[in-house]
Amino acid sequence: MARRPLSRLTSHYKLPPSPQLTRYLLRLSKPSLEKLVFDWLRTPLCAPDLTPTNDDLVDAGYDEEPQDATVEEVEEIYTSLGSRKEIVERVFEREWRGGLTMHQVAQVDIQYLLDHPSSLKWTASELVLEEGKKLAGDKLPKFQPVVFCKSILEIMDPMVQCHPYYIAHPSLPLTIVRLSLHSPYPLPTVPPPANQIFYLAVPTSSPHLFFTPQRSQLADVCRKSLPIALSSQHRRYDLVSTALSAKTLEALVARKGCERGDLAAGGGWSVFAVEGEGAAEGDPLEASRPRKRRSLDADMDGGSNNNGEGKKRKRLAEERFGKSATVGDGSGLERVEVKLREVWPKGKGVPGVLGVVDGNAAKGKKGRPKKDVSSGTNSEDGPLVDEQAPWKGRSWMPNVDVVLEGTHVFAGVRTLVEEGVFDGEKIPTWMTGEEGKSVGMVKGGTILKSSAVVGIYDATAAVAAGPGGKRGRRKTT
Repeated sequence: MARRPLSRLTSHYKLPPSPQLTRYLLRLSKPSLEKLVFDWLRTPLCAPDLTPTNDDLVDAGYDEEPQDATVEEVEEIYTSLGSRKEIVERVFEREWRGGLTMHQVAQVDIQYLLDHPSSLKWTASELVLEEGKKLAGDKLPKFQPVVFCKSILEIMDPMVQCHPYYIAHPSLPLTIVRLSLHSPYPLPTVPPPANQIFYLAVPTSSPHLFFTPQRSQLADVCRKSLPIALSSQHRRYDLVSTALSAKTLEALVARKGCERGDLAAGGGWSVFAVEGEGAAEGDPLEASRPRKRRSLDADMDGGSNNNGEGKKRKRLAEERFGKSATVGDGSGLERVEVKLREVWPKGKGVPGVLGVVDGNAAKGKKGRPKKDVSSGTNSEDGPLVDEQAPWKGRSWMPNVDVVLEGTHVFAGVRTLVEEGVFDGEKIPTWMTGEEGKSVGMVKGGTILKSSAVVGIYDATAAVAAGPGGKRGRRKTT
């Protein structure tokens, strides 16, 4: 018995003309539409119908029978059309009056993505070995788009009907895979909605994968099938989050790419990832910053004080951000969100906590600290941090969320450092881009390795405990 095909959504399957399909094409600009139409005219998989239409036969009457048009004549006609609407009308009235194939619909989506690089949101995940969640290192799978598409069709069949399409990015070292997801029954007659189109970008020689975080049941099935499709018989992989999201592939490739010039070492360390002129050579510790500072101080003594302060702030911003975080570098993050979970000891030295407004509010007549009786529990026997009743714990941890938004967050922070709004010496590393994350939880001034911390007590116990597990105060700057 012949085996049933994996998917009936082949590249030859046609979607009939419809208002939804018309709007699909009208998203593109006129040059992009002309480019696609000219490609379709020369591609056998998208072969046009050049035979005369019924209107042509009626107009001809009993005169000479109309002949089939040639590709060169059709190209001249499309070139003479003046607007997108005229091009789309002719597409569905003449050459492709039977509808567009799934291959053509996929090409329309990819062309729109290339024309609008920031139209989608991408998230980065890292490929690790399933056994022990170790880094893949030099054991990366060899990505072959044809084999990968066939494997993922086998995995999702018969739960999901999928049509794959892939291209090599014209300017970035990665392959874009578009997966059109549909329910098994019935077969689609209109283009799929946005939450059923799953995009995957695979950088060359990199352990990272970029995909669109779509929210649908079909997309969840596809996302869980990715590591299985990349695994082999003797080596299994899994995907872990890197807490990095962006609206452009350029920003993700700059931070999680394979080349030496990426921003995986962000902030001030980015100077050592520069190639060609301006690249740092030798030992990174042998920097000439002290000499530059002494010459700067000399310039400040002889020149204007304000001008000297501005030069000092720019030099400090260059030290903290390096070659990264510049306007127009094409690697900007549009949103950075962190959760500050810092533990503070109760009582003395923390104004405004538990009713302590000033330094004398918690002292008795003889200057001794008052015993806190409002908690009703012994401070030594109580938990470190009580989420339900913060006033009962031995320490206090406020919930503070910080969100930075803009066209280029780190470039904006660098500008504020140069203008003197932020202190360049005291801003944490997650504000300079050194951490390489857009979402995370901050403790001790740095982002934790795992953005999802299980158990606040376990995470904060190490912060408030001193050497040997004894309770002590954490030194802050």
